[in-house]
Amino acid sequence: MLYEGKTKIVEIRGDEAIVRFKNDITAGDGAKHDIFEGKGSICAELTAITMGYLNRQSIPTHFLDFYPPNTLKVVALRMFPLEVVVRFVKTGSFIRRYGGVEGESFSRPVVEFFIKDDARHDPMVCINHLETLGIASKEQAREMSDTAIRAAELLRGFFQRAGFDLWDIKFEFGLDGNGNVIIGDEISPDTCRLRRKEEIFDKDVYRHDIADPIERYKEVLEACRSIVSQ
Repeated sequence: MLYEGKTKIVEIRGDEAIVRFKNDITAGDGAKHDIFEGKGSICAELTAITMGYLNRQSIPTHFLDFYPPNTLKVVALRMFPLEVVVRFVKTGSFIRRYGGVEGESFSRPVVEFFIKDDARHDPMVCINHLETLGIASKEQAREMSDTAIRAAELLRGFFQRAGFDLWDIKFEFGLDGNGNVIIGDEISPDTCRLRRKEEIFDKDVYRHDIADPIERYKEVLEACRSIVSQ
């Protein structure tokens, strides 16, 4: 079974899957779309590094192996049609909805659920909505929330060692063959906000036409490689 999304191609092989990262980059629910040579290989390797790190910290992800330059072997998951966002500071859509000062820290991490639906611009929902809509049970939603916070805290420390501040991060979850809730999709500058002083090292560079996103993504990859090699 073969599935193609905006940035990845997934081939299901029984209990496992092969994920090939494309060079596409999108923003605005797909309204903005470009192709940058090498982007897929950068995001694939960063996903291998970060998910491998989480696996070693007893946070289950679907990652099994990395096949350079742009392919992962993963556990096949039945994905929840959700984005689970952990925020450490006020930025992006949070400020558009509620106001606040860009970069202002929360006293504790904030977790938000969004239904993956480009046509409706990924509406935000609460845990009761998820059960009512038949997307996930309350127990599954709470497990996603708890896992997302633990994973985000670990990755915040990881990226700090690499010289970046993690402002927020988006996770996607799925069920493996035994019904376990685990992290899927990817972890890269496409799915989180990384800052270094006043500089931006994530997809906001592309969203707002700030600089060449590939050059910034490469800096993140090189820094993370150095952490793994220590």
